Amino acid sequence: MEIELSRCLPVFNEFLDTVRKLVAITKNILLQMNGLFNSKYPVYDASFKKITYHSIFDNLGEMLTSLYIIDLIINENTAFSEYWVQYNQMFAKVKSNMDNYNMTSKMLRRLQKFCGKLYNSIMNGKLFEEYLEGLKEAIRADLQEVLFKNKTFQEKYLEYIESKIKSVETQLSAQQGPSIMVSQTEYMNLLINYSVYRKLFGIEDSKIYSKIWSLQKLCPILVVYNNLYVVPGNFLAELCPLKKKTKVDPENISLFIRAELEQREKIFPGIV
Repeated sequence: MEIELSRCLPVFNEFLDTVRKLVAITKNILLQMNGLFNSKYPVYDASFKKITYHSIFDNLGEMLTSLYIIDLIINENTAFSEYWVQYNQMFAKVKSNMDNYNMTSKMLRRLQKFCGKLYNSIMNGKLFEEYLEGLKEAIRADLQEVLFKNKTFQEKYLEYIESKIKSVETQLSAQQGPSIMVSQTEYMNLLINYSVYRKLFGIEDSKIYSKIWSLQKLCPILVVYNNLYVVPGNFLAELCPLKKKTKVDPENISLFIRAELEQREKIFPGIV
């Protein structure tokens, strides 16, 4: 097992580099949008005020969905964590007899450091959550509090989210054939963008939250990649919780999904 995992390290290294580039790109997108959507600049009123840039937010959501799917893959496959623990235990064996493993202290330290970075960024299954946590600090390092206080950008982002809610609701209501997957992808995109919006501006709007939550009545489970799925209510509760208790519908996700499954089991024979 250790040998097999060792052979994967170059792949993990390339993957980690790709994730870093993706994070840098998404951060750059947000910084550029902060520059575009700023009423303090005359060029905004002259050029950008009346133009919608929903495709930018859509693309941002698609890229960040990839990070979330990585978490789903890691968390779905318990072998990753089990093998990773065993692989790290091997370091103690190597340290006690480095000559047998053709290793030096410097090489071992570099390998342990790399494995630590790999675990903290990918293998712990919290890549997207930690991305959100680190995003604000990364932006603050470049712009201090400028972006977070940019009301024009905040309103543009909120405008997109409200538009997306209506669009997703329409798609989910009419979903059939190939459009089923499209509508679920769009719902996932909405969830991702909403989580970014909340992290950037820290605004808790119970009405917006309730609208996104209620879309579950049309689609309680989102299939995002192969057999990997997301329960929207769990996503919102874990990544976008409200401090103030808010009445939502459906109130209990588990009971709602169970009832939906029972109902679909009853009508399934008639469909086939």
